[in-house]
Amino acid sequence: MNGRSRCGNIARVLKRALLLFFVVSAFACEGKLDKERFRRRAEKAYIEVNAGWTIIERKIDETVFVRGDQVDRLDVKSMFEDYEKSGKKGSEYFEGWMEARKAEAEARRRTLQQAESDVIPIIKSEKWIRVQDLGAIGPERIRDQIRPWRHEVATDVFAVLGIPEEKLGYRFASIEEVKDAKKSDEEWMKIAIENVRRIVGEQTGEEMVIDDKLRVFDLKNVDGVSGLLLDPKFRLSMVEKFRLSELGAAVPIRNVLIVFDPADFTTIKPIRARARQLYDSQNHPGFRGLLKFDKDIITVLDDGEDKKK
Repeated sequence: MNGRSRCGNIARVLKRALLLFFVVSAFACEGKLDKERFRRRAEKAYIEVNAGWTIIERKIDETVFVRGDQVDRLDVKSMFEDYEKSGKKGSEYFEGWMEARKAEAEARRRTLQQAESDVIPIIKSEKWIRVQDLGAIGPERIRDQIRPWRHEVATDVFAVLGIPEEKLGYRFASIEEVKDAKKSDEEWMKIAIENVRRIVGEQTGEEMVIDDKLRVFDLKNVDGVSGLLLDPKFRLSMVEKFRLSELGAAVPIRNVLIVFDPADFTTIKPIRARARQLYDSQNHPGFRGLLKFDKDIITVLDDGEDKKK
């Protein structure tokens, strides 16, 4: 055997030995995870099970995820304690954990058809819609399973369909889900508006009257009340209540709806400030600006942008 052949054999033996070493090392490392590596694996497993969710915050013992307006918390501390008690290797533990979470999610999830009596319209800004679209990565069919269906209300203002989901609040019906739901977009909007009208019920709201003239009507703390603005019957009732042909409205978050006299500048300023503060501080934002409406149509009164001085 010449020297070249011997060197080739030695190289192959060394290569196999190194490969075996890395396999054994990887197996050993995979079999026992420290807290930090466990956390990374847990977060990855969560995202694999829950499509469209992203990390918004990491705390000492938990990771906070968001999808649209929904917020969920992964208790990493309890998971790690459970993992250590189980005596399982990392891959085995997470395989079982993911299967259990998939079963829970499937049991909790309702289709749009199943939630027909509960679905409501939720007002969103074009910026919010754009963020959701940017977060939908992958082939078109996959993107449309994640991207929320939307109905244009006014320039840069949309309505989405909110489906109550146990534990997580409202999830938003996707483009594909509405497409497959056997009803037209207009039919779903009509159903959703009727639902929110029923849910809000006979809420009287708070009124601000100045010089015997109604200036502000404030409906709040009813989840989804902002969608009531989309109801032609509600708009007509407000026009009649204020005795004006045109009114202003603020829908900064889904559980606040403020109707006001748009010609009264003393009320517009504090309402504008409140709308922006609520939009910026809540995890279920609506529209940061102000809207204007009559009995027939809705338009934008103030786009909510901070103007440069």
